[in-house]
Amino acid sequence: MAGRRSTRVSSALLVAALPALVLEAALLPPAAATASAVHSSPQVICSWSVSPAHVHAVSGTLESVDALSADDAWAVGSIQTQRRALPLAEHWDGTAWTPVPTPTAGRYVRVLHAVLTLAPDDVWAVGSQIVATGAVQTLIEHWDGTQWSIVPGPHPRSDHEELLAVSGRSASSVWAVGYEEPGLSPLPLVMHWNGTRWYVAPAPAGGTLQGVAARYAGGIWAVGTSAPGDSQALLAVRNSAGWSVDDATPPAELAAIAWRRPFDAWAVGYTTAPAPAYQKPLAMHWDGTQWSTAPTPTLHQSAELRGVAAISPNEAWAVGSRNFTHPLLLRWNGTTWRVAAVPPVGGYLDDVARVPDSHQLWAVGSGAPGPLVMGYC
Repeated sequence: MAGRRSTRVSSALLVAALPALVLEAALLPPAAATASAVHSSPQVICSWSVSPAHVHAVSGTLESVDALSADDAWAVGSIQTQRRALPLAEHWDGTAWTPVPTPTAGRYVRVLHAVLTLAPDDVWAVGSQIVATGAVQTLIEHWDGTQWSIVPGPHPRSDHEELLAVSGRSASSVWAVGYEEPGLSPLPLVMHWNGTRWYVAPAPAGGTLQGVAARYAGGIWAVGTSAPGDSQALLAVRNSAGWSVDDATPPAELAAIAWRRPFDAWAVGYTTAPAPAYQKPLAMHWDGTQWSTAPTPTLHQSAELRGVAAISPNEAWAVGSRNFTHPLLLRWNGTTWRVAAVPPVGGYLDDVARVPDSHQLWAVGSGAPGPLVMGYC
């Protein structure tokens, strides 16, 4: 599994052409309360609605979303043309989502896995690309308020390197995580932007990293899964003393982390389950002292969580899929996780983000075959 869906990029899968299908639809804002209603009444009743993505391509998916304000949000992923996979970046301006061109020069296969919005003219997106030699290398792109451009990353240290998540607090401190394969087993990959250049930073030992939270002071959290054969959830924190790994994690894969306060964070993913489910959603909570597992609803079918947004002690959202064919939405009410109503649509959800200082949320994924965007409130 890579990027919010899997931890491997397959050259054959990315390059293979799919049946021609033109997806063209105007993206409408969520059909719930307006922004003014959100701020004027504490009794706002919200619901999720589907907005078809405005994309011209054979197929596509959105893997990550991040919002700066009610009229400034970004979602990234990839589109599949008849020849290759290309990066996809969509921007929300308060009225509609619009695809924004990304660099496509050359014959490389490129995909974006994660996005971070720091300012209207400071947006980062990370992912991977298959170059002419067949090697998989990291891909880093930046939005300067006018256009997207590729930013050089550190020189590759192996033939397979990917960045799967990005987070940061300022224009001079951005962190990206993923994995590299210098041998038979993957190793965590951590990169840091210091305001001038990207460089490879020390990483915790073993496995892959799929999520990172570095927006707040007090350290950097990264989550993923340990090396093959161990299959433990990987929870690591970096502070002035370096990385430390939580040794008391369950057998699981963690895909995302949301850190609201030093004493309130969520990490989500999945763990194995008896047939016929095979795997079930996993949610873990940080109370400032330790991580603990919070029970999730019994679904009696395979399910996983891929994204999470922490809003308050009494509200958090997690997104993923049921049977890999239908979106899954879970809501935390301060006591328990409950299944939330989902519009009738197929596919899966990869990420969810809150619009700051509002009730609004965005969730993105794949609607099988096109990108899926869902708005709340």
